Amino acid sequence: MSSAPLLPAVNKEIAYVDPVRTAKALVLVYLCFSVPIVTLGLIVAFVRYGDLPGIAVITALVLNTLVGFGLLWLACNAYNWVARRFGGIEVTLRDMPHTDN
Repeated sequence: MSSAPLLPAVNKEIAYVDPVRTAKALVLVYLCFSVPIVTLGLIVAFVRYGDLPGIAVITALVLNTLVGFGLLWLACNAYNWVARRFGGIEVTLRDMPHTDN
């Protein structure tokens, strides 16, 4: 059993994240988790009250998306502000050794 040599590691710092692109990507991930929960809440409301206006469904999904995007955008801007003043998150990167399978 031979082990491949480790390649040198490089430390990098995340100095800036694009608020719009990051929020857009993360809100899609956020929706993957929140849409089932919102849907479950809407189903419970329908079972309990026997009726669910269409505006409630649209409002729940649209507000969830807009609030999620807005909060993520604010979080990105807050990170950029902190990274400018105090430094960003440090990550260590290294190339993976090539393996033949």
